[in-house]
Amino acid sequence: MPAARKTTPTAAEALAEKVPFTYNGVDYQLEPTSEWSYEVLEAFEDGRLSSFLRGVLGDEQHEKFKATKPRVKDLEGFVLGLQGALGISGN
Repeated sequence: MPAARKTTPTAAEALAEKVPFTYNGVDYQLEPTSEWSYEVLEAFEDGRLSSFLRGVLGDEQHEKFKATKPRVKDLEGFVLGLQGALGISGN
C-alpha cells in the first residue's frame, strides 16, 4: 500500500487541491489561498475573524467547528494552526 502523501501549501496552490488540517482531533479540508474569494481575503486582512472562518471553512465545516464549542480564547490556536497548514502568516 503506498504511503499517504502530505499536501503542502505550495502543491495545493499549484494543483488547486484541498489542504488537510486537524485541530483538537477534528479534521478539516481547506481550500488553498488561491481559491479564496475576495471577501475571505478582506475578512482576513481586516481581522474579521468569524467572517474569515466561515469563508475559509465553508458552511458545513464551520458548523462542525462550532459544534466543538470553542471559546474566544481558543480561536487564536485554531487560526494559527490554520495559517500554518496553509503556509500563510498573520496580517
